Amino acid sequence: MLRLALVLVLLMSGTAHALPLNVLCRVPGVHDAEVIRVVHAVGLSLRVSDKVMLAGFEAGWVESHMNNLACGDADSLGVFQQRPSMGWGTPDQIMNVTYAAGRFFELAVRMDRAHLSPGLLADAVQRSCCPERYDQAEPRALMMLRQAWQGGPEVVGGVVHVVQDGDVWVDGLRLTTSQDFVGRPSVAGGTVYARTARGEVRAVTGGTSRVVASGVAGDPEAVLRPDGTVELFAVLVDGSVARLSEPAWPQSPPGFATGKPSAVVHADGSVGLYVRSGDKLMATAAGAWREIATGLEGSPDAVVRPDGTVGVYALKDGRPQRLGATWEPLGEDRFIDTVSAQPDGTFYARTAEGKVVKAG
Repeated sequence: MLRLALVLVLLMSGTAHALPLNVLCRVPGVHDAEVIRVVHAVGLSLRVSDKVMLAGFEAGWVESHMNNLACGDADSLGVFQQRPSMGWGTPDQIMNVTYAAGRFFELAVRMDRAHLSPGLLADAVQRSCCPERYDQAEPRALMMLRQAWQGGPEVVGGVVHVVQDGDVWVDGLRLTTSQDFVGRPSVAGGTVYARTARGEVRAVTGGTSRVVASGVAGDPEAVLRPDGTVELFAVLVDGSVARLSEPAWPQSPPGFATGKPSAVVHADGSVGLYVRSGDKLMATAAGAWREIATGLEGSPDAVVRPDGTVGVYALKDGRPQRLGATWEPLGEDRFIDTVSAQPDGTFYARTAEGKVVKAG
């Protein structure tokens, strides 16, 4: 019966190709940092093995370069190019990265056998034309996995804060030794705020840390108000934006945002928030959200310029962009995750090799 069930599952999977053959379907040359974080988080929540996790990342790279594609061959969609006509789910479900990753991992766990490499396991799920391409994608998949645990830099006053190898580092010195931090840290009032793989936000001061919030899905954002208090924000697991500092309260409905919010403190002491909602850049002041741009592919970073205006930066296809009348490219260099914008118009960003550079 088990063999018959596996045959039926394989038939249901349909045939996937190594990247869509539809020439009208544009596949970015680099992965979407938010997508790899979501896929990684789903795998962790399901407690999949390292092998199954690697199979998911290999499949994601081969099928879509780890992007949530709204197109593909025939009716294929999403990160794993799953087909509604083959029983993977509705188009809306498949375009939900959490759902798509869950379907892939659940099937991969059922199909895993000792003799299968991660790539062959990916092919057993995907039923592609080119089984060998998944194992060939292993170096890229391992790089994305390393990034899924890390994030962009946070640079304050020229001091670089990053998460590397599970710990917070400050200007090349290890601040923590717990090896459970992920993503991009935030700094305010001399305290570093960083997220753990378990969805906690910890405040790190002098090498010690304490939990200040839990249930978060994205990196925290901390800002210092003129009165010396710290405002702390994050996107929760239900997709809502929340103020985590006391008194805590929601800033948006569920399903509103992904990634890391960016906050700025204006001259009058008010705090403005900027978040990614789908491909839209949304901003709020006093709780009212408004759309200010589209075409967003990652989390934004906002900064108050010396003249009091706000500059917004983001990566699109891995390249830095600044928001003016439209998104304005700032060069051809490629970076990962998010940029750390500075008041003078420069920014810091992390390369795929893990090096933090100043540009702009």
